[in-house]
Amino acid sequence: MLAMMLLCAVSSLSAEVTVNWLNPVHSFGAFKEELGPVTCTFLGVNTGTDSLVVLDARANCGCTRPTYSRKPVAPGDTVKISVSYHPNGRPGRFNKHVRVTTNATDSPTTLHVKGTVIGQASTLNTRFPVSVGSMRLNHDVCPLGQTFRGHVLASSVEMYNAGTDSVRPYLSRKPEAFNVVFQPEVIAPGEQGIMSLTAYTARVPEWGLVADSLILVPDGGTAEEHPVTIATTMIITEDFSGLTEEQRANAPLARVNPGKLDFADVSREGGKITLKFSISNAGKSPLSIRRIYSACDALKISSVPKSIAPGKSKEVTVTLDPSRLPADTDLLNERISLITNSPNNSNLTLRVVGHINP
Repeated sequence: MLAMMLLCAVSSLSAEVTVNWLNPVHSFGAFKEELGPVTCTFLGVNTGTDSLVVLDARANCGCTRPTYSRKPVAPGDTVKISVSYHPNGRPGRFNKHVRVTTNATDSPTTLHVKGTVIGQASTLNTRFPVSVGSMRLNHDVCPLGQTFRGHVLASSVEMYNAGTDSVRPYLSRKPEAFNVVFQPEVIAPGEQGIMSLTAYTARVPEWGLVADSLILVPDGGTAEEHPVTIATTMIITEDFSGLTEEQRANAPLARVNPGKLDFADVSREGGKITLKFSISNAGKSPLSIRRIYSACDALKISSVPKSIAPGKSKEVTVTLDPSRLPADTDLLNERISLITNSPNNSNLTLRVVGHINP
């Protein structure tokens, strides 16, 4: 009896579960999105001496769905795991994996599915609404955000090649402050790419809101038939966090008078109108005027001082050209931004108002 128990124990210890996956990578190739889900089956042979059981199979993305049986697979038999990829709304190349856990000694195993989805028109119009020749972009405006001068800002534009030939996008215009990288440099038909933008604010001479643009050409190997302008915006401010209490106490202090410019009644057919406001320095150090600007094309700002001594003030001229005002409004409600080295109020806003007559 004891001998039989020892024999069973030895047999149990010598049992081993191993599995040999015949092809752990499957390529669907290129296929159209409207075909719907595509499915493949991975086969694995139980090369061990005991039954093989699939305990779990999980994909790294919700678009990839594995199905399998938990029924034990005898030695020498084959285990099957089906994997479906759902392409709806996902044009371009994909490479997904499924992590399979079994009772085998070399578990877990990773299975891969890959391919390229040729996007249908409705998906491209939603995900990549901007057309640039045979390429599509997800947007043509890059708001980079706000940061202190000397810091770095980043943004990106996603691209899709909707044509039948590979394209090599490039920029025919790029501001000096930007570094741009295309990944990949050549985009195959039906595949996606990305244009990564990095803005080095130390190279930007302006303060405050800075608007600029890049001109993207879809393919450097062809004539510039379909360039597109990529608009960029960023806000650059000064970092006063390192100032001591004494430095703040002796810093400049900007004041604006009046706090609002009222052009009253404005006639579109009338000539230009000029008003003035003053900037005074109520602090103890020279006030540097970094920038005075407005986003309104009808406003022109002139006589801008570069510096104002403590206790002094200087006037700034604002000229309104009614002919440049939008035709669909009867109210003037704009802003003038003032940027200085005054740490307590480095960004001031002056309202510009008025009533526009026909």
